[in-house]
Amino acid sequence: MVSLSLEHRLGQFLFIGIPGPTLDEETRKLLQTVQPGGVILFARNIEQPEQVAELNAEIRRLLKVPPLISVDQEGGRVDRLKKICPPMASPHLIRASDDARLAHDHGSITAELLRLLGFNMNFAPVLDIAVHEEADNALQERFFGSRLSKIIRLASAYLEGLQNNNVLGCGKHFPGLGDSVVDSHKELPIVERNEQKLMSEDIQIYTDLSAKLNSQLQAIMVAHAFYPAFEGGSVKTRVPASLSPRIVTDLLRTKLEFQGMAISDDLEMGAITESMGFSEAVVSAIAAGEDMLLICQSPARVAEASEALVKSVRDGQITGRRIETSINRIARIKSMASSPLYFNHDEFRRICDKITEFNYRLELHLKR
Repeated sequence: MVSLSLEHRLGQFLFIGIPGPTLDEETRKLLQTVQPGGVILFARNIEQPEQVAELNAEIRRLLKVPPLISVDQEGGRVDRLKKICPPMASPHLIRASDDARLAHDHGSITAELLRLLGFNMNFAPVLDIAVHEEADNALQERFFGSRLSKIIRLASAYLEGLQNNNVLGCGKHFPGLGDSVVDSHKELPIVERNEQKLMSEDIQIYTDLSAKLNSQLQAIMVAHAFYPAFEGGSVKTRVPASLSPRIVTDLLRTKLEFQGMAISDDLEMGAITESMGFSEAVVSAIAAGEDMLLICQSPARVAEASEALVKSVRDGQITGRRIETSINRIARIKSMASSPLYFNHDEFRRICDKITEFNYRLELHLKR
């Protein structure tokens, strides 16, 4: 990455969404100009298995540094690939089974599917504790449990299955979003748990998974939520965790000694846009200690983020040392990512059959 221009080095901080199932001229130009470090696909990008594999291959061809290419493939309500393959089980069903072997197999099959389609990362598992299961907080059916020990056991097994089959996982939403009652896609949640409870429950999950050998967390997504226990202050100073030096740097990096990659949740979500300007949020996230920033919807926002980062460096708001710290982390995580497999339709059908068989096995287990 040493030979990259400043603009392209800063592009490594950006993890972006693209508009459609193919790369139009405008999207090609955006990728070539910004040179993002990662690309995330959504349902809008998915039409056919061969098309997804080719789209991911084309993205790679346009980028100077091999990217992380990810998707939110949790299963259940967050299943981006259900248009092209059998639906995948939700964490809620894995939780109901209480079977770590099934959790492992779920991660393993997910990795097989993603790798064949050209992905090397999955924004999963959700590590939040089920506290308000009926709340409209966008987390329904995405929990592995309401108890610390169960979440660690099932999420660890899932992550081991995923990463042992060469797809990187990403735990979310740090430091814990389960005790929220509003949807951060729309507004900023306030998590009222005290520090002792957060540290001994929500954050302990991340501590445990960061220490495991076979299911070690290499990436963590930081939540758009306000945590008074860590921030204090008045209503006027509600800083989202994703933009907070106290949480990203002081807590995650210094206190917990997390050495992996910190990724913000989507900076276009209401929790951010309702409270500050977009460019301000971009610079604040990097200043807080984030390594990569999710910008999932608007190409114009991606261009704006790139410009804001360049300006912040030239104005001295972000130092060269700060850039190098994240660039080195991103490079280390990318060195763990596997190269894509050649797409084979027969292999794709075999994996689809495997998903169907898994769903049947899970159903039988739940009927016992």
